[in-house]
Amino acid sequence: MKIEVSSSPPLDFPAPLLVLPLFADESLAGAAAQLSSTLNGLIAEIFEADGFKAKVGDSRLIYNPSGASPRVLLLGLGRRDKFDAEKLRRAAAKAVSAAQSLKKTELAFALPVLETLSVENAALAVAEGLELGAHSFDDFKSDEKPAPLQSATICVESELENAQRGVETAQILAAATLKCRALVNLPSNLKKPETLAQTARDIASEKGLRVEIWDEKRIQDEKMGALWGVGMGSEAPPRFIILEYVPEGFENEAPIALVGKGMSFDTGGYSIKPSTSMEDMKDDMAGAGVVLAAMSALADLKIPRRVLGVIPSAENMVSDRAQRPGDIVTARNGKTIEVLNTDAEGRLILADALVWTCEQKPAAIIDFATLTGAISIALGQEGAGLFSNDDALSASLLSAGEKVGERLWRFPMWEEYREYMKGTVSDLKNIGPERRAGSIAAAIFLEEFVEKGIPWTHLDIAAVSLVKSEKFLTQRGATGFGVRMILDYLRDAEGEKGRRGEGE
Repeated sequence: MKIEVSSSPPLDFPAPLLVLPLFADESLAGAAAQLSSTLNGLIAEIFEADGFKAKVGDSRLIYNPSGASPRVLLLGLGRRDKFDAEKLRRAAAKAVSAAQSLKKTELAFALPVLETLSVENAALAVAEGLELGAHSFDDFKSDEKPAPLQSATICVESELENAQRGVETAQILAAATLKCRALVNLPSNLKKPETLAQTARDIASEKGLRVEIWDEKRIQDEKMGALWGVGMGSEAPPRFIILEYVPEGFENEAPIALVGKGMSFDTGGYSIKPSTSMEDMKDDMAGAGVVLAAMSALADLKIPRRVLGVIPSAENMVSDRAQRPGDIVTARNGKTIEVLNTDAEGRLILADALVWTCEQKPAAIIDFATLTGAISIALGQEGAGLFSNDDALSASLLSAGEKVGERLWRFPMWEEYREYMKGTVSDLKNIGPERRAGSIAAAIFLEEFVEKGIPWTHLDIAAVSLVKSEKFLTQRGATGFGVRMILDYLRDAEGEKGRRGEGE
């Protein structure tokens, strides 16, 4: 989508549709008051007599036949004292839906005057809402598709350059999010571990990153027995994917490592899933999608840190070569794992990836994984679970999540939970007690493969990686949850470095 900014007064800007945001708890002012006066008090009457409360996402379409924009969409932002950037994103996404229902391919959006949000960040939020709200997954539909929203202009009263900077940043962030969505939405008959590996090669070539791909022989030679055990049953062999972004002057710095679970499809193996639990397992590589998408945006955002992207990728299938319940595998660090449930495979492939990543001596590790169904029981689809050994890293990620509207909730990792994952005939088992702290037990298992002293956070995104009906900025399908959050965290990486007291 083409998004521009303009200093023209919104009522003077010619567009098929003008979006006029309004707060719920204040008198009409500015363009809204001017337009209401022109229309003989119509907007005031809509508030008073027609039930329009200007709650977030509420809208009313009015006609202004003599105006530069003949159709005006009144768009609610809720109460000003409850306002934040996420409400502006959601309102912008709602504006896209209205434009599409009216078959308009162009709109203008009047940026409200805000005390709590800079012009740059307000323009960023609007542009993100427009871009993400306009996206729909219809790649495989053969029916004629309605014309999408093609262009938008954000009208600002001042600080045109700051607004433009916000739009440019938003378009990089949105493009990365849509890249993640595209990867996750791709059906698994078109998406194998090698597909993710080739995507990494393409990103590296386009963005100037270092890339290394390990095939199944190298995986075995490197003693990644947990990863190999999961992937050995499929005709599509596993891959271990490494991407690295090193900006000039940061060659000797310890990297921030992003690790993403890359199950291109998960049948559950011999602990096979019910059919209704299997149909969406194309999204079991959403963690890998987050990492690949984030890595693709680093150079464009000029991120001031060295970043390492690590993806273990496999396909969990049933065959005469597949892993069996009761098998014991040995991870790269020598720990043995009894595989009591072959459907608890994501933690196995991540185990080897975390060990290798720790060997690179990173400044911090953040892993993304669609790891447990239990996380949806705890949080629904309102946020992702956060598990960590480091308070400062957790706080920074929680803050980034709130800022971009991708909520995280931190769970405890008390010492008592460690008993859940201790093995009887091996060092560890890959599942804990049935229906007891499943998401926490999985995180406790992962921590067994993180070197002491390395800050680490695990994000369980299983409940938020894909939605089956419209939700805020996603119409249906993959959400790209985590991409904007981790990029916001990395954009503030210099501040994070200072908080940790790291040297140059």
